[in-house]
Amino acid sequence: MKKVLKTLAIAIGIVVAMSACKGSKQVAYFQDVANKDTVLTTALAQTLRVQPGDKLMVVVHSRDPQLAALYNMPIVGTRVGMENANGRSQSTVPYTVDSKGQIDFPVLGKLTVAGMKREEIAYLIQSRLVNENLCKDAIVIVDQDNAYISILGEVARPGRYALTKDHMTVLEGLGMAGDLGIQGKRTNVMVVRSGDGQAQTFQLNLNDLAQVASSPAYYLQEGDVIYVEPNSYRKRQTSVNANNMLSTGFWISVASLATSIVSLATRR
Repeated sequence: MKKVLKTLAIAIGIVVAMSACKGSKQVAYFQDVANKDTVLTTALAQTLRVQPGDKLMVVVHSRDPQLAALYNMPIVGTRVGMENANGRSQSTVPYTVDSKGQIDFPVLGKLTVAGMKREEIAYLIQSRLVNENLCKDAIVIVDQDNAYISILGEVARPGRYALTKDHMTVLEGLGMAGDLGIQGKRTNVMVVRSGDGQAQTFQLNLNDLAQVASSPAYYLQEGDVIYVEPNSYRKRQTSVNANNMLSTGFWISVASLATSIVSLATRR
């Protein structure tokens, strides 16, 4: 009897240890390149392009502030210097790209900007101002005011985040959201990308850096949604009829009980 109980306790202990080992292996990132220097080829970065409905901050600078003021749309009232959604101080209102892909710029009139990069729009406005002798020393800065991504699921701070630069990676996006929680499934992070009336999904395995870096979703685009799936333990926690028999805590309790029984049996 003593031998049977002792064997049972050892077997349960081995199962618990194997479960813990398996769980720890699923937590670590980039296991394919761990403990070695590696050079990986990444997906091609796509510079953000302006689309109808986007909001653009366009600011013209000149040695003559009064001349530059003709081309900067001021905020009405006392809201000058307020911060926009990206945390940047702003003293002008954004231009909204209309359904035809145009903005109505002071003096220059309608400008077609859809499909252009921000630096291309800045060059277009600057060259027009200089070539038409409207502002010969014009310096034009164009920034996008409403570029966002959404991060959902098992992260520290799910929510909507500003896409603050052109080549932001999915890893940087997850970093903004405070990283995955311990119960986030690292082998199945989904990126949903919408455009042209379609939604495309990409599956990322954070344990495999090579796979992540080569994915078209490695560099984020405006409107991307990142979803971190909960692991099986987390799913069981949220289920009313959770199968506690599969939890590590249950097996630890069983092992503790078995050890106590063996201890009592061996004293006789």
